Amino acid sequence: MPTIADVAREAGVGIGTVSRVLNNSPLVSEQLRQRVLAAIARLEYRPSSAARAFGRRRTQTLELLVPLFIGSLFLELLRGIEDALVGTDYTLLARTMKRAEDRERAFDACCSRSRADGALVLWTVPTRQFVERLAADPFPVVLLNVVDPRLWSVAVDHTAAASRAVEYCLGLGHRRVALVDRHLDVFDSTSPGICGRGFREALAGAGVSLADGYQRMAEPGQAGGARALDALLSLPEPPTAVVAASDEQAVGVFLAARERGWQVPRDLSIVGYSDSQYTQYLGLTTIDVPVHEIGRAATRALLGAVADPSAAPRTIYRPTQLLVRHTCGPPRAGRG
Repeated sequence: MPTIADVAREAGVGIGTVSRVLNNSPLVSEQLRQRVLAAIARLEYRPSSAARAFGRRRTQTLELLVPLFIGSLFLELLRGIEDALVGTDYTLLARTMKRAEDRERAFDACCSRSRADGALVLWTVPTRQFVERLAADPFPVVLLNVVDPRLWSVAVDHTAAASRAVEYCLGLGHRRVALVDRHLDVFDSTSPGICGRGFREALAGAGVSLADGYQRMAEPGQAGGARALDALLSLPEPPTAVVAASDEQAVGVFLAARERGWQVPRDLSIVGYSDSQYTQYLGLTTIDVPVHEIGRAATRALLGAVADPSAAPRTIYRPTQLLVRHTCGPPRAGRG
């Protein structure tokens, strides 16, 4: 069933414009009105009463819940969010989270209809209590790069992305491939890694056994990547390639290898994850996560959920791709 957001895309206008047409606002030109009405007819869209009420009694504010570990990715996410808000009167209210208790406070304080019309939760797994609260008192929320079937989500397939990175290393001739992973829930050290499943599936598919100690969990920053590589290089047979679950971890691996006198990629191949802007200057081979598009698509989904709360939540996946640069090569003779 088409939503108000689908009509907006079909007509090439903002959701607010569609709402004004539905409510017979005099602020819409006749030409624009006819374009929206034509899109409604083509899609056979039937506006709900909630959709007609879009723009009435609103705070014109959206909340952002931002974990500090995403670092440089936030600016690109924000650009995508702002792109989706062009033509609207919405402003953004950001709440940052560094520790688990910060997340609890943010989840408790956010999502009040007196302060905001909806919320974007960035790179953060929702707690059971938070989801139950939204079920009891519905409030439009969209998760970015995290999936919960009970809420709107815009994400990438981490399993497929990790498999692609490992398969690339295997294709270069590496058989000793290690993973520096990060927890799916950065605030919960018991949660699984985001890349572990794809890593193991790719190795199994190529008939390569997983060596003891080759799968490491680490903090998402450079220090975590560096410590993980120190542990990997202390193994009797160190890996010849390392796949990391974040670009920051990959940079930590890169710097730690260089401190030990290892050359990249002659002695060690490295693949990152996200394509952070600053890693482009290092020539890091990485998985490109379309951060800008995730921000834009999530915001459009949120505006649609605000306009039509009766729409059933769904998960929208955005594609990733491997960007081959200069940190990968075949294993050195005798070390494959």
